Amino acid sequence: MKWGRAGRRRKRRKDRQKCQEADACAELRKWMVARSSKRELAHTFNLMPFFFPDTGRGLKTKRIIKSAAVIVSIPQCLLVTPSVVLNSQVGSLLKRWKVSFTPHQLLALFLIVERNKSINSEWQPFITSLPSEYTLPHYFSADEINLLPLHVSLVAQRMIQRSQLAHKQVLQFCCSHWGEDADGWSSWERFRWAWCTVSSRAIFFETEEEGKQFVDLDFKDENNVALSPYLDLLNHTSAARVDAGFNRQNKMYEIITHDNYQPHEQVFISYGPHDNATLFLHYGFTLPHNIHNSVCFSVDDFGILPDYYRSTERKLAELRKNGLHRELSCTMDGVSWNFMSAMKILALDWEQLQKSERVLTGEHLPPEVLLSARRMVRKLVSHALAKLRALLAQLPQEVLTAHGNIAHSLVSDDILILTVALQDVS
Repeated sequence: MKWGRAGRRRKRRKDRQKCQEADACAELRKWMVARSSKRELAHTFNLMPFFFPDTGRGLKTKRIIKSAAVIVSIPQCLLVTPSVVLNSQVGSLLKRWKVSFTPHQLLALFLIVERNKSINSEWQPFITSLPSEYTLPHYFSADEINLLPLHVSLVAQRMIQRSQLAHKQVLQFCCSHWGEDADGWSSWERFRWAWCTVSSRAIFFETEEEGKQFVDLDFKDENNVALSPYLDLLNHTSAARVDAGFNRQNKMYEIITHDNYQPHEQVFISYGPHDNATLFLHYGFTLPHNIHNSVCFSVDDFGILPDYYRSTERKLAELRKNGLHRELSCTMDGVSWNFMSAMKILALDWEQLQKSERVLTGEHLPPEVLLSARRMVRKLVSHALAKLRALLAQLPQEVLTAHGNIAHSLVSDDILILTVALQDVS
């Protein structure tokens, strides 16, 4: 293969990155052994860091792994938990001045403080092993956010606003205790990195009782988090079958696989049955051919339907009573039962509405009701499709950036699903 000058530069840059990541992983392993022991890390170190062409950095096994085997076992002393933060130097300040942050904020604050210490931080090998940036929404420009499907961009904007508020609170605390020096190491760019590290790499770890009096637990999505070195190198696939959790008997965070692996194969875990929108919003990536993808509608979308405003309140009450205002979705299997049933309710006239339970029981409905329901589905799906195609046309047709690739993937996923749904009701 012949490389152009730009191609050679990219290749050298990638090679340097791989070497740096390999060095960081080697230092991380030494540090983990020094803080715990080889015996405690025996299961974990059967997995070796490796750069895979399709998934990037990950972990491959050195030996055969059989179902029900422990593949990762991380001692509690290596976990960064809210209690670790509260028992640190910065934690003593928080407690003294009665400043209360969410567990997510605490971990992000801890990361920027320890990162600023550089080689003087006892956590430096772990921090060095982390990515320098992410492809979560927080790294997207406003223009790039607007290229995402609407349902994704709205959530992304809320997530960014929440993290900016969290940063404002942390920055105020840092500046009040470290003065102007804190402006640099607790800037938005540094905090964004730390916030996204926690967002994309945190494990579930129940917030310890001893720390609950010092933390803000009002944001449920930000509770019960901890960071674990090495474990974050494992990549996700929806097909992986694992059990994960903290073993209180041996004080280890363990992952048990129910899959089999041969030597040198990449070992995967599952983050859960997530669609690509969720994977992007929380982890910064999408998967090709994700079986969990769906496109959801809400009652707010119904305004474009003909005759929708006739008996609207009565019909919406009927939808809510029967739970048909939720899970109005389309998948690669077509239109969901909830979606179609909601349309049937909307298609009923006033007299028929008195017997709306016939929709739920699957009893025969007049042909005109079924035809009207299908027309309404087509109207909603076609309207959404037109918006998505317009969005796709705004994306560059040539080489895309990492952010552009994600936007293209999300928009294309939704277009494919809605095209299938349209065929389902035609």
